[in-house]
Amino acid sequence: MANLGKPAIGDVNTDIVIPVEDTQSGTNVAFNLQANPGSYYIIVADPDGNESSELAASIVNSPGTDGKIHHLNTDSTLFDESGAWTAKPRLRLDDGSIYTGNPITFEVL
Repeated sequence: MANLGKPAIGDVNTDIVIPVEDTQSGTNVAFNLQANPGSYYIIVADPDGNESSELAASIVNSPGTDGKIHHLNTDSTLFDESGAWTAKPRLRLDDGSIYTGNPITFEVL
């Protein structure tokens, strides 16, 4: 679960931290980002399911073996509605594959 606290409408400097899990193995273990280089993104969706564009993300703890990525939000228009939001990771790996991970849920006040 991401630890976002509870951002409010219009908040900036909210650090969206999300774990990326390897669901292919059937055990939901941390996705090894070090072994899977590429570009990392987070996509958030408002309570109506409207998704943001891909928000550039980076590895939280280098080298990334714990699978955590984050995006520091600087856009005051991102959180424009109160309620239950979701965030999910999207990885565009150097081998050409695209991986979308499990979503987390958080509340915007």
